[in-house]
Amino acid sequence: MRTLPLFAFALASLIPAAALADEPKAPTTAPATPSDKPAEKPAEAEGAKTTAEPVAAEPKKEAPDLAAGAAGARGAGVAMPGSTGGGGFMDTRLTWTFGDDDFLHPTGQLVPISQNFNIGDRAQYRLFFDGLNSRFAGRENLTHLVMYKKLPGFIKGLTTEASLVLRFDLAALAANTGSLNSALYDSGSFLRIFYNTSAKNEKEGVSAVFFPLDTDRVRLGYLYDISWGGTAASINQSIFPRIQGSSPGLKIQYDSKDFYAFLGLKTATIVQPEKILSGSGGEGGVEVTRVGEANYGVLGGLGFDPTENVRVDVGAGYFQQGKFDLDDVRGQNVYTYGGSARVMYHHNMPVPTSIDFQLYRNDPQAPMQLFRPEKYEPGKTSYSVSAEADVLQQHLKDFDVAGKLKDQTAYAAAIQGVLKSGYLRASATGIVRNLAFVNRNVPGFIPFETLPKDAKTDNELFGAVALDYHLADLHLTPGIGAGLQMPATFRSEFSDGGIQASRVIVVRQQGQESILPYNKDRTPIVQARASVKWDLSEAFAMVGWAQFVRDNNSTLVIRDPKEGSATLRVYQSPNRIGAGVALQARF
Repeated sequence: MRTLPLFAFALASLIPAAALADEPKAPTTAPATPSDKPAEKPAEAEGAKTTAEPVAAEPKKEAPDLAAGAAGARGAGVAMPGSTGGGGFMDTRLTWTFGDDDFLHPTGQLVPISQNFNIGDRAQYRLFFDGLNSRFAGRENLTHLVMYKKLPGFIKGLTTEASLVLRFDLAALAANTGSLNSALYDSGSFLRIFYNTSAKNEKEGVSAVFFPLDTDRVRLGYLYDISWGGTAASINQSIFPRIQGSSPGLKIQYDSKDFYAFLGLKTATIVQPEKILSGSGGEGGVEVTRVGEANYGVLGGLGFDPTENVRVDVGAGYFQQGKFDLDDVRGQNVYTYGGSARVMYHHNMPVPTSIDFQLYRNDPQAPMQLFRPEKYEPGKTSYSVSAEADVLQQHLKDFDVAGKLKDQTAYAAAIQGVLKSGYLRASATGIVRNLAFVNRNVPGFIPFETLPKDAKTDNELFGAVALDYHLADLHLTPGIGAGLQMPATFRSEFSDGGIQASRVIVVRQQGQESILPYNKDRTPIVQARASVKWDLSEAFAMVGWAQFVRDNNSTLVIRDPKEGSATLRVYQSPNRIGAGVALQARF
C-alpha cells in the first residue's frame, strides 16, 4: 500500500470545525452590495464653505431631440435609448485541488496511471455520474472573455446583439504542450437580430442567431450526456467526422410565453474522396483525389407547455458526414438523421437547460447569473420528473454485403427525477444507450460500417443517485452519490481448434475500450463518493471528498510466464480508493 500523507486530510477535515468554533453568527440580512447602497455624498474640500451661496446660472442647453430614436441619439452624442454593452471576463472558474485517486496501488501498476498525492486535477476524479448535464466536471480552471453589445434597431421592435465569446482553458495553457487551439478557442460567439411581435411580452418574437465560428451550443437532445449534433471535435463530440476547422451556422427561432420553434443550419469542411478529370490532349481519365468539401447539417425542433407544469419538446436533424473512402463504396455519401423527444413534469422548479447550450451575454443591465447560490426555503418542496428518447439512423457500409449500404439504428433514453425539500436535495438518473449510440460520432463501432450480423452487443445500462443536505448555520453541505454502470459491449464468438470461444470488448465511451480475456463477460462498474462542501462566501467554497471505484473490466497484456514469446491478457486490480480536497471560486 502506498504511503499516505493522511495528516493533510486530517488537517483539511478539521479546518471547518476549528474555524466555525469562533465564527460569528451570520447576520439575518445579507450585506448590501455596492449596487444596493445609496450614493454617498462626496467629501467637501478642506476649507470649503458650508453655507449656500448664489451661483450664476449656466445658459440652458437645448435638449436633444430623440424623437428619431437611435439616430437622434447618435447625432446628439448621447447613449442610444435601450442600448447596453459590456466587455470583460465572465464564467470564471478557479480550482485548487490536492489528492490522490488511488492510494491502494504503487504508481505504474494500473492503467490509467495514478501518481502519488499531488496538486492538480485528474481525469480519474470524474466519476461517470458527474456532470451529466454539462461538458465539465466542476474542477476546471477556465474563464471566458465576452465582449457584448446590444442596440435598438432603426425598425420599431427590432433589437440587435453581438457577443464575442473566447474561452481560456488555463489548465491546457499551463500544460505547455504548445497547442494553442486547445487552450484558447471560440465558445459560441454570435450575432443576433430579434424582432418583438407582442406589445405585452418583450420576449415574444422572432430571432435569427448567426454563429460566425462554431455551433457546438446548438444541439439536439436535452440531457447533455446524450445530446447529439454537436461540433466539439477535440472531445470526440462532433457529428462531422474528420472535420477541418470549426462549424459555423445559424439558428432562426420563434418564442412566445408557452411555445418555441427553431430551425438551424450548420456547415463543415470534411476531407473526402472526389472524382476529377485528368489527362490532356483530348485523352483524359478520371482519378480520385481527397479534398475538403462543404457538408451540411439541418436541425429543427419545438416545445410547448400544455399545462403550467408540463413541458413537451421534440427535435429532428439531418447531417452529412462526408463520403466513404472504402474500396467498394468509395465516393458514396455518409449521413446521419434522427430525432429527439422529451416530456417533463415540474413543480416549483424551472425547466432545466445545460449551461453549455446557452448564449453568453456580458450585459451589465441584465447580468447572467451562471453560479447563483442555491436558495433553500424551509417548508417548500419542488421537484421534476423527465423522460427523454433519442433515435438515430446512420447510413453506413454494410459489413456483410460488399458494395452495399445500410442504415444502422442508434438509440438512447434517459429518465431523471430531481427533488428539493427545505434543505434537502436528491436526484436519480437512469440511462440506456446501445453500442451504436455510444459511438454515434465515429460513426459506427467499426468506423463507417455496420455491425456484423453475427456479432452480439449489449446495451449500456446506467443508474445513479445523489443526496445532500444543507446545514445553513454552518454553511456546510454534506452529500453522497453512487452509481452502477453495465458498460456497452461488442461480442464475437468463434471456434478455436474445434473449441467454441468468445471475446468481449467493453466500450465505456467513444475511444475508451477494454478487451476482456477469452470467454469472460462484462461485470458491473460501481462508483461512489462522499463529500462535504463548506461555503466560505457566495463565490468561494472548500470541498473535501472520498471516492471508491470498482471496475473489473480493465485488463493488461503481460508476457506468458510459461511461454516467453507469448502474451496473455489478464485482469488488473479492480478497486481504487481515493480522496481529495479542493478550493473553488466561481464568478
